[in-house]
Amino acid sequence: MKVTPAIEASGYGVSGAIGGLPRQTYYTPDGRTIRAIPSWRDYVKKVDGKVVEAGTRDANYDKGWLPVMPTELKPHCSHCGEWHDNQEEIDACAIEQKKRQEWGDRLAKKARKQETDDITSLKSEIDKLTEMVKKLTEAKVGQT
Repeated sequence: MKVTPAIEASGYGVSGAIGGLPRQTYYTPDGRTIRAIPSWRDYVKKVDGKVVEAGTRDANYDKGWLPVMPTELKPHCSHCGEWHDNQEEIDACAIEQKKRQEWGDRLAKKARKQETDDITSLKSEIDKLTEMVKKLTEAKVGQT
């Protein structure tokens, strides 16, 4: 169903505008509009054990969302899910993400090799124990 611009401009064409939980409009640094339920949280700031500030805040701002449309749009990074100031930072983030992925792959390969070695050593231990049990049972049968 297509919402006409006149209905949308009056505020009734947006989800959550009529009934239900009240929603607030947020904007991402790259210019997208998000309608979401405010996530109010109590907070307390302490310095040297003394309360300096206390109140409530909207935790949606922790996600990087803004209360007003930004004048200068920032590109969104698909690698880390954050917004960077320019394309060079996104490229650097991509390189860093690739390094992390390679490190994770090396670590996983090392863990698989260690696991294989552990299984091999356990199999050899079981074979030795089986041999010992056979010898003991043969000796026991030979005595009776």
